[in-house]
Amino acid sequence: MNADNFTAQIKNAIIEENTGIYRDLFENTESASDPYWIRALSLYNSLDASQRSVFMEVVRQTAIDTVSNVFAVVDGVTQLEGQDGDIRLRCGDDDLTGDLQDSFLQQFE
Repeated sequence: MNADNFTAQIKNAIIEENTGIYRDLFENTESASDPYWIRALSLYNSLDASQRSVFMEVVRQTAIDTVSNVFAVVDGVTQLEGQDGDIRLRCGDDDLTGDLQDSFLQQFE
């Protein structure tokens, strides 16, 4: 598996599928017992249709930014505090590290 294939699969599995799961949860959950979800549903239900659309765009963009930031660490673009050495991502014999963030972000252009 190469970096482009890996990031395309990450985009589908984490960004697209999870955004859909969140959309479904917000639109179809009628009651919740978890205090976080009670507050989140209350906020979502207080929004009109246009605002709900913007809210889901924010959820999606937050996921994109988060994955991008993790890939920056793996690629060596950003270092974590106290990091000693390189972080490498491998799939079998394939080294995926180096262009993950760029490959991932290009899919959203």
